[in-house]
This record gives sequence, C-alpha cells and structure tokens, in this order.
Amino acid sequence: MIRVSDDEQGFTDRAVDPDGTEPEESRSPDVGFTLADGVADEAVDLSGLQQLSDPGDGGAHGTQPDLSHGERQSRSPQEAAVSARDDRAAGRHARRTTDEFAPLPILWARWAVLSAAFVAAGSDRGPRIMPSLAWFESARRSGSTLVVLPNDRAVLSGGAGEAPALDDADNSGAPLPRLYTGAPEWVADPVLNPRALTGLLSFCYWWDRGAWHCAQSPPAAECDRAVPGVWTADTVAGIITGLIGSPGEELRDAVADLVAAAEIGVVTRESMRAVFGDASGYDLDGALFQLTVAGVMATLPEPLPESDAVGQVRGYIVARGFDTSGYPLSELTADRVSCGWMVYVPVPVGRVAIGRAIFYVADDGVLEHSSSSVAPSLYVQGFERRYRKRQTA
Repeated sequence: MIRVSDDEQGFTDRAVDPDGTEPEESRSPDVGFTLADGVADEAVDLSGLQQLSDPGDGGAHGTQPDLSHGERQSRSPQEAAVSARDDRAAGRHARRTTDEFAPLPILWARWAVLSAAFVAAGSDRGPRIMPSLAWFESARRSGSTLVVLPNDRAVLSGGAGEAPALDDADNSGAPLPRLYTGAPEWVADPVLNPRALTGLLSFCYWWDRGAWHCAQSPPAAECDRAVPGVWTADTVAGIITGLIGSPGEELRDAVADLVAAAEIGVVTRESMRAVFGDASGYDLDGALFQLTVAGVMATLPEPLPESDAVGQVRGYIVARGFDTSGYPLSELTADRVSCGWMVYVPVPVGRVAIGRAIFYVADDGVLEHSSSSVAPSLYVQGFERRYRKRQTA
C-alpha cells in the first residue's frame, strides 16, 4: 500500500575493577552513591531467582538467612488486595518521592544500556534485561529486580547486604520495616524480588502516576549496593568506559552519545559499533538483544530497493491519472538519499524545466510529492526529519 505523508513538506576518567565495580578511591562523593556498587560483580545466573525463594539456601547472599523472618515480608495477591483496601479506609498513605531514583523510563533505559555493555564485553557479570524484567545480583549479598507493568507502573525491590533495618531485626528483635504500607494491590509477591519470601527484602519502591512511592524503605543512597550504577548518565557512561579500558576522548563522546540515545529510545547498531567497534572480541548481537527486549532500540526499516521506489512512484502517478506528456515514465530515475530515494524523470539536455515533478520515497514506504521549485538539498532536510520523527513516534 502506498502511504503518502501528510506531514509538513566535566567527564572524569575513572578506574573500574575487573568485576565491574569502582575501586574505593574512585567513588564520587558528590553523587552520593558508590558509582559502580551494584554494577555486577557476580556472574548472572537466573536460577538465583529460584534460589532466593528457597528458605534453605542463602542464594546470592552467600549466607544462611535468618529463618525467624519466615514469610513475614511475603505479600500474596489476596493479602495485597486486603491490605490496600484497609490502608485506604484507614487513610494510610505511602510517601511520594521525587529525588530518590530517576524516572522509570530513564532508569529502565540506563539499566538496559549497562546490561548491553556487559554482554558486549563478554562478561558473565553485570545487570541483565528480560522482557519487562531488569535483574541484578551482586557478590556483596545484595541485589534487586525492576518489574515493569502495564499502565505505566513498575516495582523496584531488593535487598542490600548488611541493611541496618534487617540487622536490627536479626540481632535486636526489632520489627521488620513496613515496606508495603499504602502500596497498591498490584505490589505483591509475583512482582517482588524473591528476597521477600525469606525476609531479606530491605527496600520496595513502586512507580505509579508518574512518581516513585515507598513506605518505610530506606533512601536510595542506602540501596546503592543492590542496584546497578544507574544513578546518572555520567555514572553509566563511566562504567561503560571502564569496561572498554582506556578510551580516548572520541570514544568517551561515543559512550555519552550511546547513553543519551538509550534514554530516548533510539539506540542503533551504529551507535553500539561506535563504542565497541567490529572487533570479534565484542558480542554486539547479544548486546543488541538486551536493548531490543528493553525497547530502547530505534527500529529502522531496511533500505528500500531502488526498483521498489521507482515502481511505487510509477503506480502513484498512474493511479492519479497525472498528465505524463513530456514526463515519460519509462525514464524514471532514482537517486539515493540518506533514508530513501529521490525519483524523477531527468530534464532533456539543453532544456530548462521549472516546477517539474520530483518524488521522494522513504525507506518506510512513505511517498512525498514535490517539485524542482524546491531545491532537493533543502527538501531532503525536511524529508529526513519527518522520517526520523516517524521512527521514534
């Protein structure tokens, strides 16, 4: 089907240990978080999700959990629904936060590009992305999950090793923090980090109505060892450059561009290649899979074949009954532009034609009808802009 457009015609170089974490002396005090705490320092083994739910296994914590916690942090869907109704009736509300974690789309994108970088580097360590699930486990007895739900909702939960609240509960008999007060009914076991089943959950935030909310969870600064280094774009870029080694200024710029592209969902193979190159030592296909399932790749159509562009213009002209006197369709010619083709019948030698028809066919099949009255160099700028806008809509 022919589709005719109706649109208008202070980076700091930081060292990174082999396990993906920054040395103690490299941590930035002005960020308020350890820059790479949480950037994977243990092999990612998805079976850990099951291990954490087994009370007989310390899972990623590496120690036997205090079974006295039992399932006191468990919250079945039925219990969640009852608790949510009770909280509403009693006027109990969660705390709305504005400066703890980045907004969900940005947090998810940063998690995704970090995951892709670790996969590209061939590391068994680092965060990982699956459809609607971001997952991370650290050797520091810490880890978290970010579960994305329909209707712009999400749950970020996990456990930080040596969390003060859990230590108090273990050693002083203090009650566990009330992590779910005011939580909606969809904050329940199926979307919570499995630590909830063993009483090792130290924080729970949920994204709803455009903001993060929590009850008695600690501030984000106390969750940093359980969350990848997604705090700022510079944090993410610093970790990625650390994976590469000692990049020059040009490569640092490419990394910054990659992170920025991820945050607006327009990463391309070219932007990944600009960072990791074509060296066989990097797994670009695996990295791009992470970005694809995260939904931060720009889905650009394959280049349209020249014959298809010419055929589409010919069909467009015939279907509309245009007068082709002096414009023989057998002489249609196509010149490639960045995102499609410019199709026209050349002016005979020795003649000057004003307002002669020129057609532009984009790689996504959109056809635009122009004329020689508009210089092609100028028209193509708008043609490319409209194409990019369609691909990122």
